Amino acid sequence: MYGLIDCNNFFVSCERVFNPSLNGRPVVVLSNNDGCVIARSNEAKVLGIPMGCPAFQLKDYTDPSQVVQLSARHIVYSDISHRIMSIMGSEVEGLEVYSVDEAFFRTPYDDVERNHAFLARLVKKVHRYVGVPVSIGFAPSRSLAKIASHIAKKDRRITDGVYWLVRPEAIDIILSRTPIADVWGIGQRLAASLLGRGIDTAYKFAHMPSGMVRALYSVVVERTQRELRGEDCQQINPVTIAHKSLMTSRTFGRVLTDRRQVQDAIVHFAQATARRLRDEHQVAASVMTYVRGDHFRDDLPYYSNSCEMRLRTPSSSTMTLVHYALVAFNSIFREGFAYRKAGVMVSGLTPDNMVQLNVWDSEDHGKQRSLMQAIDGINQRYNANVVQLAPDVGDHSWSPNQSHLAPSSQTLRIYTGQIFDTDDAPI
Repeated sequence: MYGLIDCNNFFVSCERVFNPSLNGRPVVVLSNNDGCVIARSNEAKVLGIPMGCPAFQLKDYTDPSQVVQLSARHIVYSDISHRIMSIMGSEVEGLEVYSVDEAFFRTPYDDVERNHAFLARLVKKVHRYVGVPVSIGFAPSRSLAKIASHIAKKDRRITDGVYWLVRPEAIDIILSRTPIADVWGIGQRLAASLLGRGIDTAYKFAHMPSGMVRALYSVVVERTQRELRGEDCQQINPVTIAHKSLMTSRTFGRVLTDRRQVQDAIVHFAQATARRLRDEHQVAASVMTYVRGDHFRDDLPYYSNSCEMRLRTPSSSTMTLVHYALVAFNSIFREGFAYRKAGVMVSGLTPDNMVQLNVWDSEDHGKQRSLMQAIDGINQRYNANVVQLAPDVGDHSWSPNQSHLAPSSQTLRIYTGQIFDTDDAPI
C-alpha cells in the first residue's frame, strides 16, 4: 500500500514554528512582491479569503488589520521541508518527494491496523521534532492515498492525523462524495469534458468502461481511472524528471531605469541558475537573458527583448554563465526604458559526466569544476552566499517588495539540525 504525507497549511505552519503567537489567528502568506495570497491558515479560510486573493482585496472579506499578512520566505520553507522529508526517509521506504509539502511512500506493513498505529506515531514525531502539523493517508494506490490524506486533513473527527481507504465499500462511498474536479490528475478542461458527459463524481468516473475512457481521452487518463479502482499505475516520480531547461527570473519590486541595477539582477539570476545546474549534476549548452518593461504603466514606454548565447563547451560554471548572460544583456539593454522584470534561462541540458569538449576552447574546465566545488562547499558549510562574484554585491534595488516579513527573518539563520541567532549561539 501507498501512503501520502501532506503538511497542513505548510507556509503558515512554518511561520508559526518561529512565532507561536500566530497560533489561533487568521494568517495569510503573500506571493512575490506581496501580490496575492498563496497560503492561508484555517482561521483565514473561515473568513472566506480565497487562495490567490490579491492582497489589496482582503478588505472585501474582512478587516485587513485583523489578518496577519506575511511575506513568503521560501528558503525557510525549503529548509523545514527538507527536515520533514529527512525524518520520513529514516522511517519509511520508497519515499518519493512530490512537492515541498507532500511525499509518497510505501507503508511498512500489510496489516491496516499496524500501519495506522505506526503512521499515527510518525505524525506525532514530525510535529514534535519540527513543529509542523502533518496528515497521512494510505491506500492501495497513490490516487486513493491522496484522497485519504485530504480527508485526514479536513475531517475534524480524525484526531491522530491518519486516514485510510482500503475496504472496497468504503472506497466507493468516499469516491461518490468526491467531485471529479478534485481527483488527482484531472485538470480543469478534462473535468469540464467529463461533466458534460454526466460524470460529476470520482465514483462515476471509476466505473466508466475503460475502453471508452481510453478512446475518448488517453491511456494516461485510463491509468488515473485504474488508480481509483485500487490499481498501482503511477510509475513516474515527478521530482526525478530531468529538466530540459532551467530559468531564474523575478518581477522587480519597482521599475528600474539604471543599467547597473538591472545588471545586478542578471548576475544574481545567473549565479542562482548555475547553482541549480550543479545541484542537479547538469551542464548547459546555451544561456538566454531577457528583460521586460511594465505592461500596466501607460506613462512609461514599453520594451521587451531577449538574447540567447551558445557556449563553446557546455558548462555549469558560475563565471562562464554570468559572462554569457551579461554579454546577452548588454546586447539587448536600451537606455530610456523602464524595466520591471528580467531573467536568465539555460537550455540544452545534459549530465555533467557526458560533456563533449571543444578542441578550440582554451578554458581549463577541470580547474573550473574544482573551484565551483570549493565555493559550493564553503557556501553549504555556512548556509549562506559568503563566496560570490564581485558584480553581485550591489544594493539589490531589484529585490521584490517584502514589506510583511516576520521579525524573526531579520535575526535568525537556519542551519540543519539547530537554529542559531546572529551571534551563532544556540537558542
